[in-house]
Amino acid sequence: MPSDGKQLEALVSFVESALLPEGFDVKTRERVYNDEGVQIAEFDIEIRGKLGSGTIAWLIECRDRPGDGPAPGSWIEQLVGRRTRFGFNMITAVSTTGFSAGAAEFATDQDIEMREVKALEPEAFSDWLLMQHMHQRRYRTKLDRAFFLVNEADLDDEGHRTALKEAIEGQDGNAKLLKKAISGERVSAASAFDGAVRLVDNIFDQVEPNTPGKQVTLNVQYTGEHDHFVIETTSGPFRVDRIIFQGKLIVREALVPISRASEYRTAESGETISQVVSFSDETIGGSNLALEFHKIAETGETHVLLRKTSSRSNQNLEEDG
Repeated sequence: MPSDGKQLEALVSFVESALLPEGFDVKTRERVYNDEGVQIAEFDIEIRGKLGSGTIAWLIECRDRPGDGPAPGSWIEQLVGRRTRFGFNMITAVSTTGFSAGAAEFATDQDIEMREVKALEPEAFSDWLLMQHMHQRRYRTKLDRAFFLVNEADLDDEGHRTALKEAIEGQDGNAKLLKKAISGERVSAASAFDGAVRLVDNIFDQVEPNTPGKQVTLNVQYTGEHDHFVIETTSGPFRVDRIIFQGKLIVREALVPISRASEYRTAESGETISQVVSFSDETIGGSNLALEFHKIAETGETHVLLRKTSSRSNQNLEEDG
């Protein structure tokens, strides 16, 4: 787990949300400000809701510092102070490195619930998740060139033709040259090509996985009043009636191993609350995504979750061979 604790907080907040009755509000990384607008606290996980005729305010604080050893007593002291200052009914401390003897003793004395998240070996979850790898298939496009066709009536003089040529000339496929008529969003020709490909049923069926790809030509007409692009120039916007795309369809297949397996449990008894197994290698739109399987012990249910874990810049397809 990364040391910023985000994955730990995401794990705990998801499991607790799954176990809570309807009507409870779960917030993560909630900032608190004083009357002067100065931040005075940030809560990892804050849970509030009605319980009978009253309300409950529950704070869960998470500690993920592998290099610092077991959680110390000073951390528990801070949590006791937060309970008093901010009026929480219940405090839970979650640590990935356990608790020191002093911390555990003080937490028990102060009614601070202790929980742990520990790594699991495959045999620990083999009774509910059989696969050790996830078969992944990625569908990608690579634009080689695009030809834009506009209404001939818009090119009725040399000035219009020159302006359009200057707007297009020298632009590569990733330049946001096209403007969507309906939303005003600017997109690249490569993005428009990818969008056109996704509208063609079974277009990737004849592409051999893990090869340089298959060359295709798409002749796409944009006839709708709002479903078309325009190219803006010094002489005004030009409507794009048709685009001829030439490019590649690429399929990548791989076996993705388990990236993380852990158990969320009570520290005092070791009783399992949930187990999670994660496969992290899918990238969509420049974001890294993890496919997670959560087995909740109390209900016996397995929840499947696709979670954004981080972002990175798009990689050129040439890097994939």
